[in-house]
This record gives sequence, structure tokens and C-alpha cells, in this order.
Amino acid sequence: MSSIRILLASICAVLVASTVQAGTVSGKTTFSGEAPEGRIIKMNADPKCVEINGGKEVRSADTVVGDDGGLANVFVYLKNPPEGDYPVPEEPVVLSQEGCLYTPRIQGIVLEQTLQIANDDDTLHNVRALAVHNRPFNLGQPPATPPRTKTFKVAEPALKFKCDVHPWMSSTIFVLNHPFYAVSGADGSFTIDKVADGTYTVIAWHESLGEQESEVKVSGGTLVDFEFVAAE
Repeated sequence: MSSIRILLASICAVLVASTVQAGTVSGKTTFSGEAPEGRIIKMNADPKCVEINGGKEVRSADTVVGDDGGLANVFVYLKNPPEGDYPVPEEPVVLSQEGCLYTPRIQGIVLEQTLQIANDDDTLHNVRALAVHNRPFNLGQPPATPPRTKTFKVAEPALKFKCDVHPWMSSTIFVLNHPFYAVSGADGSFTIDKVADGTYTVIAWHESLGEQESEVKVSGGTLVDFEFVAAE
């Protein structure tokens, strides 16, 4: 019985230690200054795109600022992640073509995780991955065709996707060798969880406002904020 108690105590100690080390890095990304108004996207080149959007005006979403200054679509990740082997997520990352736009605009994916590319529009789309470290690809995707899938074998930050049929369509995917990343929401908030205690460099990247970094010490819950200003 005593040996069983010792074993159970050891297991509990390991579980407690794991729980203590599973911290978070969270915060908010904000925009300083007058929020830019997205440019009007001229979709007349493809009448189907105009029809799909009900003839409504569509604006670009490269810089999305909330009423309180929160900056959306900032990709935040750990430059020096905790050491360890991380399982490949079973859930695929989805890149959709909706309303003649890529959705989501910014996201991350882990090496070997499945990227599922779907065309939800009643018009032809094309997906060109401008990869440098991975193999580039260019996929034609007519309407009502099954999703296409891809995986990546090499880490590659800010891998851009574009559509040759609709040149205004743009999306960026960060290919990482770890799962410690987040994308800021509509209010600018973000959270990276399950981070072991330690000191890390946090990178915050925005497609038109540049990149920032901050060193943080994680011990439980750690806060870090990033403020971006208009590009000159």
C-alpha cells in the first residue's frame, strides 16, 4: 500500500507541476491615430462577385480598427517556443473563398497540419501560394468542387496567398513548427495558452503596419500589449 501511495503522490506532483507551468501570454493590439478607411474594392471585373455580395460596397480589410482602437488581424507568436515535441493537430486549418474574399485573412498552421482550401462562391477561383521555403502551388478551383488539401514541411512566416482571377484577394498564413500563436480579434485581444514558465520573445506582425517584438517572462498569466501607428 505504501508503494502505491508513493506512486500516486508522484503522479499528483507531476500533474501539479504541469498545471503550474501551463501559463498564458495575453494582451491587446491597438492602433494609434485616426483609423484608416478601407479602400473600395472594384469587383466589376467579375459580375458574379458583385452578384454574390448583393451589389453592396465591399471594402478592403487590411487594417481593421475597432471603436476603442483595437487592431484586428495581428498575428502574435513566440519566436523562441518552449522546447518539446508537439503533436500535429487533427483539425484542419480552413481557407475559404467567400464573397470573392479569402476568409480568414490571417491565420497560422503547424507543420504537417492539413490546410483545407474551399470555394464557397458560385464563380471560379484560383489559389496561388507564394511560398519560398515550401513548394509553391497554384490551384484552379471552379465552383461546387470539393475542397483541396495541402500540408507544409518547412516553417515559413507570412506565406502569402493570392488569386490570379481576382487580384484583390489576399490572405497570409504563418507556417510554424509549434502551436504557440494567436490572431488578434475584432477588439484587438489575443491569448496564447499552455505556455510553460520561462522567458520568451513575442512577435506581433501586421500585414501593413509592420512587426514588433517584446520579451516577456511567463509565470502563470502574463500580459503584453502592442501599439501600432500608421505607416508613413
